[in-house]
Amino acid sequence: MEIINTLIVAIALIVLLRGGRYFLNLAARDKRYHSYVLRIFPWVEVILWFAFIFWTISLHFGNTGIYSVLSGSMALAFVLLFGWFVLRDFFSGAVIRGSQELEPGMFIKTDTFSGSVISLGYLAMEVRAGDGEKLIVPYSRLAGKQITKMAAHGRGKNQNIKLEIYQKHGAQNIQQSIKRKVLELPWIIAGEEIKVSLMPFDDRYVAEVSFQSMKEDMLPATEEVLREFVSKEFSPD
Repeated sequence: MEIINTLIVAIALIVLLRGGRYFLNLAARDKRYHSYVLRIFPWVEVILWFAFIFWTISLHFGNTGIYSVLSGSMALAFVLLFGWFVLRDFFSGAVIRGSQELEPGMFIKTDTFSGSVISLGYLAMEVRAGDGEKLIVPYSRLAGKQITKMAAHGRGKNQNIKLEIYQKHGAQNIQQSIKRKVLELPWIIAGEEIKVSLMPFDDRYVAEVSFQSMKEDMLPATEEVLREFVSKEFSPD
């Protein structure tokens, strides 16, 4: 009977958590609270599952000598799990904030994202990406990675490069590919608009690429990278 009760409670808990996430998303229509709900609910799930495991141990082993060992092990596992997910971000954040001298409003770039720093919390930073999307980045994701600090809005150098590309590759494909390649360069200011204008000329496009870089003397390096990229990505064959 105890095994049946355990299975019933486990199934009810699964249904409750699956349904709970759905209804909480519906209830949190105000965007100010929606993000908090999404952050907190996974921890609610973890706590409820640990409570279920404690209850199961108590139900099946409460009158045995091994109960104290099992309950103590579960309590230790919960503390270690909490410390792993929280303290690792806390200490990583302290190291990153202290060594990188990051400030709100600063543009940064890593190998996975780039954008403007909105705020620096104890466990994560908020970043506004170039497309306007807000990212919440835990500090543990940045540990050991190179963070490039870039110039703020309006402080970059406007630069233009002209390239010739065969029309057969398609205008939209050409524009999107060049924009992605430009954004990969660490000296490009991702928060500023990158434009790729195409002018037909015989069987080719004359592509004029406009962007902002941190330094004016980076134009030759940018042009070399883009010309090499175009020759490989948009070959005449």
